[in-house]
Amino acid sequence: MLDPGSNWSNYTSALKQITPPCVPFFGRYLSTLTFINDGAKDNLSKGQMINFGKRQRAADVIRDIKKWQSRSYNFQTVAMILGFVEESLKKYADGVDYGDQWWHLSLEREPRERDDGERITRILQQSGL
Repeated sequence: MLDPGSNWSNYTSALKQITPPCVPFFGRYLSTLTFINDGAKDNLSKGQMINFGKRQRAADVIRDIKKWQSRSYNFQTVAMILGFVEESLKKYADGVDYGDQWWHLSLEREPRERDDGERITRILQQSGL
């Protein structure tokens, strides 16, 4: 269902059948926003006119995200889970900046593309082309 091919068509179809609230896979939105940002110029006509189409597509994605936040969840506190989460977070409450550690772990899990050719190839594969 989470195959990014064909522009996430299976996942998009499944989401259309769900009534909010929902916690969707956020990677889909990040990929789409990255594609919009990288795939269209900010300005048109030699930098004189703002590319409102690009902004509209980004606004549509953000509107879709906000749709899933439109209704409240009716969660009940589960003491055991809350205790686990709080205890886990205490490990990182020591004032140390773990940003570099998480960044290196992220690069290990998903290495950066070496050049624009690799990025374009990945985007085309994810879009089903």
